[in-house]
Amino acid sequence: MVSFWEATFPLDNSNLCTALCQEDVTSSNNSVHISTTAVAVAASATLVNGLVSLCLQLDLHWPLAIATVRCVVQLSVLGYILVPIIKYNMIWLVLLYAGFMLIMGSLEAAQSPTHTYKGMFLQALGCISASTAPFLCYMLLLVVRASPWWQPQYFIPMLGIMMGHTISGISVSLAALLNEFSSGKDWIEELLALGANRWEATHAARRRCIRMALMPTLNQMNVVGIVAIPGIMTGQILAGSDPSQAARYQMVILFTVAANTGLSAVSAMHLATVHTVDERARLRLDRIRKRSRAGTWSQRLSQSINQVNQSLFPWYDPARDMHAKDSLWVKAYE
Repeated sequence: MVSFWEATFPLDNSNLCTALCQEDVTSSNNSVHISTTAVAVAASATLVNGLVSLCLQLDLHWPLAIATVRCVVQLSVLGYILVPIIKYNMIWLVLLYAGFMLIMGSLEAAQSPTHTYKGMFLQALGCISASTAPFLCYMLLLVVRASPWWQPQYFIPMLGIMMGHTISGISVSLAALLNEFSSGKDWIEELLALGANRWEATHAARRRCIRMALMPTLNQMNVVGIVAIPGIMTGQILAGSDPSQAARYQMVILFTVAANTGLSAVSAMHLATVHTVDERARLRLDRIRKRSRAGTWSQRLSQSINQVNQSLFPWYDPARDMHAKDSLWVKAYE
């Protein structure tokens, strides 16, 4: 049977085309195995954003390169880690990896905001664990009905899906709330001085932050099925599942993810408000501090690379070069 590639390009079948179209279709689920060369060619698509960053002086080429390498390394390591976990199907391995996911996710949620306070990591860990646990149990016991309940091919992917949205919601809401407290301290203190308690004085700020945390999930629910096909549904269809069943799985996941994100954001807002506004109705800005460096290790690595470049090439100053280009544009316009 003639493949799509051969029917479209019948002239030559080079080594690159052979590597890209190399398929190993299993007899059980008709899944297509993607070669390493195909992944490398797909990764080269990120060069487009790198060229845009260089041409427009966005200074995003190093963060983009780091993010690409990090994506490849993390997903490759994840694939190799999940092989023995799924193969041996032991509860202590599943729970150990789940604990690792919770710790790393909490670190990411606590390090993303530009402002921080003491105990933010433990609060993020508690919010993620408390909000994710009931919805994960609901998915495993009532929807999927996995037997045993800790079956890794269901437990770990669903935990990862829920935690991904939860981490984003907590980091966005915390960053916005702490910025509100730092920049809008005058009107919050005025409300506190007029007799409002900490919940009344921070109600407007918390409402805006929770809306920001829920907006990406709501936008995804609005366009799903019409504009975009979600990743879970796409993966199941590519694996040979019934599209109608894949759609139902996606519905349940979106509903639980939306509820989980909202609950985690509300919990994070509650704990942050308790920490920054004390029981005597005082806004304790002394408990909030601005980070002196980038929040995530990838951003710190990018800054380190920029420092090395400046030490190796001290004669090159991107800011001065950008200012010179702007001056040329101004003179040409005049």
